[in-house]
Amino acid sequence: MEKQLADKYIYQYMDRIFGFALDKLHTIDGARELASDIVYEVYRSFLKADGIVNVDGYVYRIARNVYAHYIDSLSRGRNFVSIDGMVIAAPEDTSAEETETEEMLRREIGYLSQRQRTVIYMHYYEKRSVTEIADKLKISQGTVKWHLSDARSRLKEGITMNLGEQNTQLNPIIFTNMGHSGSPGANGDTNDMFDTRLKQNIAWACYREPKTLKEIARAVGVPQVYVSDDLKKLVEYAYIDRLDNTNDPKYRTNMLLYDGRDKADFSQIYSDAAQFICDKYLPKVFEAFENDKDHWGLSCDGGDLNFLKYSVVMLAVRRLILFADEMFEKYTVKRPDGGDFIAHANVEDDISITVEQPNPYWCCGYMTRGINDAPAEEIFESISVDCRYTDRKGGWQDNLQEDWQQLTKFIRYGKDALSQEGYKRLCDKGYLYEDRVQPAVMRIKCSEDIVSAFFSGLNDKIAVPNEVTEFSRKMDERVINENKKHFPQHMHETLECYYSNCLGSGIMIPKVIEILLDRGELRPLSEIQKKTTLSVLCINE
Repeated sequence: MEKQLADKYIYQYMDRIFGFALDKLHTIDGARELASDIVYEVYRSFLKADGIVNVDGYVYRIARNVYAHYIDSLSRGRNFVSIDGMVIAAPEDTSAEETETEEMLRREIGYLSQRQRTVIYMHYYEKRSVTEIADKLKISQGTVKWHLSDARSRLKEGITMNLGEQNTQLNPIIFTNMGHSGSPGANGDTNDMFDTRLKQNIAWACYREPKTLKEIARAVGVPQVYVSDDLKKLVEYAYIDRLDNTNDPKYRTNMLLYDGRDKADFSQIYSDAAQFICDKYLPKVFEAFENDKDHWGLSCDGGDLNFLKYSVVMLAVRRLILFADEMFEKYTVKRPDGGDFIAHANVEDDISITVEQPNPYWCCGYMTRGINDAPAEEIFESISVDCRYTDRKGGWQDNLQEDWQQLTKFIRYGKDALSQEGYKRLCDKGYLYEDRVQPAVMRIKCSEDIVSAFFSGLNDKIAVPNEVTEFSRKMDERVINENKKHFPQHMHETLECYYSNCLGSGIMIPKVIEILLDRGELRPLSEIQKKTTLSVLCINE
């Protein structure tokens, strides 16, 4: 039989085959698997047969035989007949109509076959080999190869999936640079939640347009049973919103997902901004700092002004955050574990991604820790930024409030006030070296709220010229307008908040330091200093 006619017949009989299977087994999952087996056998027979007189009877006989084999195999354990070498032949007619028919056929076969989706999931999401999948599912390697043949050919050709369709089953995406802006919860942040590639693809599937559970499962090419639990978790933690209360609700992802495959480059905008900061802003900041006899209350081991100026850079760049906290809080998302943040990640795939090169301008910050509700001598506030100029591991997860609390006790009461374990940790982290405090320490007079006193004091000390404010606003407008081209409409307001005050963002800090080092306005740090640079502990004087 001609392939075009076989395609036409198999599509016509799809629903009837599924109805036959459902009538025999009375369960949706079982009917899908049985229907899948029947479809394969019928389609293979169509391609081999000529002159079929009674198509209905022909299909029914095959269905009945496959059903008998299916029931027999259940009693003996699955032992499928090998179909090595079987492929769906490429269409001879390459017209748009015929291509669409073939695509519909492939999609429908995938929809009916729970086993096919399981094979795709294991191969592309869990990275299992054909042999491992066959052993796990107790099916022949030929059956596994059949399921994967079309996907493999598409991947080899490097076909880019249509972003509007968000069909990831043949080319799953992967999140990179996952993070948060705001306060993480007890269970962590974006990186902790999206610990499997399936969760990442679920979020991506319903990002650009809302989808039902069935549509999400179809987009990622995985059975609904695999998707539903992960989807429920992502909804619980507000990464995905349930949009209605119907029996078949739509879901939409609520986080900033930047498609790295777009290859949009904003680096020049930020590089120009770093030059502007170094030319028009920091010279006056450094002058004010150096001319102040108390250096704003900042001190460090050995009184090294070069070391302190790294922290001045951090504080001065942060001073360029001009919007009120209330604006940011409007767009952060409350999580059940206490997290309150905007989640973000980059999107890549196995075709686009190469060996990841470390971003020289990566940044983890601004990380604040503090205690206000304690005796005056024990209150503190700390601020830190990690980047390539620091030698710290673990990011925000290892920036513990307890460490700063212990360091405050050491400053106030000495080594004897610390537990042996607490003292050892401070030494291991480099906060203490030969019993000398290594981070920069700022002493201020404070009666109650040390956080307000700390940052309001910096605002008084660091003046922001009007030309810097105007540059900042123009930069925000440029970055926001460019980014809107790459994000769906429902994220545009969050985008406007997230990319406000770009000039004061943490990623400016390594760019600025790089320029200052090249100019000789900063000197490289010692290995000991790298442990605690870009960290300030503020305590009550």
